[in-house]
Amino acid sequence: MHSDHQPTLPWQRVLGQRRVKLLLQRAIHNGRLPHAYLFHGPEGVGKDAMAIEFARVLQCDAGGVEACGTCDSCVKMATLQHPDVHVITALPVGKNEEGGDGPFDRLTQEEMKTVRAELQAKAQDPYHRISIPRATGIKVNSIREIRREAPLTSAGNKRRIFILSNADMLADVAANTLLKTLEEPPPHCMFILTTSYREELLQTILSRCQQVRFDPLPDTQIQDALVARDGVETNHAALLARLSGGSYSRARELTGDDLMTEREHVLEFVRRAVVSHHADVGRIIDTVTDEKDRMRVTRFLHLLLLWFRDALVLGKQGNIINIDQREPLERFIGRYPTADIPAILAAIDRAISLVERNVYIKLILYDLAGQMKANIR
Repeated sequence: MHSDHQPTLPWQRVLGQRRVKLLLQRAIHNGRLPHAYLFHGPEGVGKDAMAIEFARVLQCDAGGVEACGTCDSCVKMATLQHPDVHVITALPVGKNEEGGDGPFDRLTQEEMKTVRAELQAKAQDPYHRISIPRATGIKVNSIREIRREAPLTSAGNKRRIFILSNADMLADVAANTLLKTLEEPPPHCMFILTTSYREELLQTILSRCQQVRFDPLPDTQIQDALVARDGVETNHAALLARLSGGSYSRARELTGDDLMTEREHVLEFVRRAVVSHHADVGRIIDTVTDEKDRMRVTRFLHLLLLWFRDALVLGKQGNIINIDQREPLERFIGRYPTADIPAILAAIDRAISLVERNVYIKLILYDLAGQMKANIR
């Protein structure tokens, strides 16, 4: 018989998300845990970090709502080497890969080295964004491996936990295979799906998960974390927090020395997309494009998104993020009062999603420039 005492917070590896922490801690406290969760919300606000911490607590030998950090299970979780906790992510398709292969069987030594390094980075820092070349989706062979593993007895007589990071990247066949598992879940298994693009998931998958919404992080939390965890100077941390759109991961990606240059590139892209010829647009696209550093392009697109959000807010007399760019923003609004800014924001959102799916970057940016021009006339 459980007491009615409400569980308390820390879970200090996870920034903020007080409401989510209390909800999950209450579920542990009451012993009412579903077989599948969907953690959804903006990118970089701690969905994967929460999934890993939740798994750490559920596997801890102490059996409370806080992981002890010292038991055998916690030691294994510290390196994501726990036999009953599996992090599934997008992977490259191996050469001549067949249906019966395991997800790693046909990968090259170099690819396996990258996968191991990325998972190690995720273990050390749950806000690390896993990036593996040629990983365009979560493969059906990764889900078949889950189906083979799920019915097995766990090592410590606890749950087997499968964390599907960026579940929106499930390939069609993989999504349908996962659905079969969720429809008839093996006992003592839990699935935690994380996504920033809930609308990309099958409705039938959504209906079989308990959905938990994550909120953007307040600027003050991001600023404090940048200072404490990343050693960023306070004033610079305040600017990064404002530009992050509530995403700690994005704030960290902006810590590089070239932030001001990238913000200038945003202004140049807007100018050229609206008034220039194809060749002029091509020059700025060449400047911001790097097929080997897709995160840089994603960062540029997020800054572009924030710029147009400011244009939308400024038109309604609200507070803007790019305070130092008020003048060009006001000029833009004055010159293009009928611009369909919500349509432009939607186009930038789509472009970000495509970059993360490894679509050819220059094509994405040319198409975006065309859509911007069409909505600004």
